[in-house]
Amino acid sequence: MAILECKNLKFIYGIGTPFEFCAVDGVDFCAQENEIIGIIGHTGSGKSTFIQHLNGLLKPTDGIVTVNGKDIWSKENKENIRQVRFAVGLCFQYPEHQIFEETIFKEIAFGPKQMGLDDEEIKNRVYESMEYVGLDRNTENKSPFDLSGGQKRRVAIASIIAMKPQVLILDEPCAGLDPNGRNVILDLVKNYQSKSGNTVLFVSHSMEDVAKIADKVLVFNDSKVAMFGTVDEVYSRGKELKTMGLNVPEVTDVFLKLHDMGVDCKTDIYTVEQGVKEFERLRNNKEVLL
Repeated sequence: MAILECKNLKFIYGIGTPFEFCAVDGVDFCAQENEIIGIIGHTGSGKSTFIQHLNGLLKPTDGIVTVNGKDIWSKENKENIRQVRFAVGLCFQYPEHQIFEETIFKEIAFGPKQMGLDDEEIKNRVYESMEYVGLDRNTENKSPFDLSGGQKRRVAIASIIAMKPQVLILDEPCAGLDPNGRNVILDLVKNYQSKSGNTVLFVSHSMEDVAKIADKVLVFNDSKVAMFGTVDEVYSRGKELKTMGLNVPEVTDVFLKLHDMGVDCKTDIYTVEQGVKEFERLRNNKEVLL
């Protein structure tokens, strides 16, 4: 059974006004346990509106969202929407701007406290979450406002992880970070998912970031799902992705151009390592002259 599912999901902003706009239109989606799903699409394609439906921050205009097979907005379940938000944790873009507690410990402990957990369980969850994101336990009494931008983001992500959601959703987790900071965040997301076995969804404008850690890719275009499949399946359609205004990885673009020039090369190349292997294959077959 899918852990998270949408059926014919639709959301319209400003119904009945001159500004009426359909941001999500007839979306079907299914996430299984123990997988990482990258969500990509041009600005305004519906990504952010979509993910806000997955833990009940927005109520669909039409269609349903289910968590563990239960419609989160059904009459029987509507009183438990708070529990849905614990099961599906959502970390917004630039989450460090939402930090408010005076110590790292208190910041990470805030969510578990709202769950009514006892002090010992809260402490265990805080320390476990700090370990997931690479924060030293000795910093627990330090002010999060004294940390670097990347460290603040790790605290914010840890505060969601501490609630032990079955599904963790990250909206642009690497936005605004330098290359080293991006790699740190991507590594911690991969490490968290590997150790916890939970499902992770993350929105990104970087197809390189998605290629590094995702198992599957969900592509939004003009409020609809344009593609959904493995990284190989989606990235092999590089030309279609470019028509949607998406910047395919540079290495993908190189091989697409080679293919257009008549070189019999693969086009489902999206990492440098894959590019090197394909170049070696072509060279050995004398299909590329040096």
